[in-house]
Amino acid sequence: MTDPSGIDGVPNGRLTFRTVWGGPSPQAGFIEEVARIKQRLRTVEFSYRLDLFLTVGGEITPVPGPSGLRTPRVFLSRRTATGEIRISNDDVSAAADPVAFLQQTIHQAIAELMSRIAARDPAFDADTEREKIAFLDDEDTVDAQAVPDAETPAGERMRE
Repeated sequence: MTDPSGIDGVPNGRLTFRTVWGGPSPQAGFIEEVARIKQRLRTVEFSYRLDLFLTVGGEITPVPGPSGLRTPRVFLSRRTATGEIRISNDDVSAAADPVAFLQQTIHQAIAELMSRIAARDPAFDADTEREKIAFLDDEDTVDAQAVPDAETPAGERMRE
């Protein structure tokens, strides 16, 4: 019988998102894109359980600092990794394509979390795991961020 935790070497982790919208009016297409990303990831098996809290800043709850992964944690014994992906409304507003910026930011955050797992677990194959999220880093989204991080309003606040 196979251990459902995947600890016996059988990968069966999933990536889950919990999402908080920081205002009544998220960028056009964001809610639909997050739902699409969740749908595509629903059936993908990872060797770790990845639990991410996605916060999209807005008028009510702004997200300070540049967008990206925050508070990453890796639990080797449970084969679980957690973190928060924060997306700044200022960064989204400066992006040429906000939906592509969302995809790119989520991709970079998950890839960073996978790098953290690989640093602690030598058996973790980060390249193979990253291939499973490659659809988020489609060539059409590579240039999605029109302005470098340091030049966005959130990046400027971080320098101050």
